[in-house]
Amino acid sequence: MEGRVPYDQSLFASYLRTTDDNLKITVVPTTATVFGWLDPEVMWWHKQRVLFLDDVDGLWTIHENPLLRTKDVNAQVKKFIAGFHAVANPMLDRAAASPASTTSLATLYNFVIGRKAPTHPTTPIESLLYGIYTQLGGGQIKGKMHSDEEAHRPKINREENADGVEVAYTLGETEMTDPEAAGTNHIQFSKAIFIINMGVGNSGSAVWINQRSINTKHPELNGPWNKPQKFYLQ
Repeated sequence: MEGRVPYDQSLFASYLRTTDDNLKITVVPTTATVFGWLDPEVMWWHKQRVLFLDDVDGLWTIHENPLLRTKDVNAQVKKFIAGFHAVANPMLDRAAASPASTTSLATLYNFVIGRKAPTHPTTPIESLLYGIYTQLGGGQIKGKMHSDEEAHRPKINREENADGVEVAYTLGETEMTDPEAAGTNHIQFSKAIFIINMGVGNSGSAVWINQRSINTKHPELNGPWNKPQKFYLQ
């Protein structure tokens, strides 16, 4: 099993379908009662199933159609699963801690009964990450990341449980409006100072670049993207 909620896309689709079917069962006590979940939470869970698995408009349905599947759709699927994790994990923490939870429910929802409150972070990173980029020539640039706009020394934003940096960039005059759009280049670094080699052949090209703080173990907690910067590669 892959954690509680699977990150694997096909396994996630199956997990969402079977758990939502279980939440619909009206035998008393209901699963929601056993877990201590509120009606709005159960409704949210079902809404995610509709958005992802609807036979016509569901994101997974579109993804599984070879005529409609694109890199952008695949990126949307990954983003959807990460967003589901952010909301579902705290709910599953309560389910695991509930004295009424049963072995069969624990197996279905993929949690361990009686597990202590998680020691891993559960709060998404909120702060923007500020990047200073220096041209090195030959298609290379050096990046220095600052977790505070006024900070003098580059550093990873460990105060909010970040353990790395994600950089997104595109080449060309077209402005970057969505760092997660298809065709955008993504690189992750574990240090606040790094070098990116974009290739000497791209010298003279316009570069749009952006960055954010990330938690590589819990990507659902990744921070927001800052505003993109533009310069011409030397």
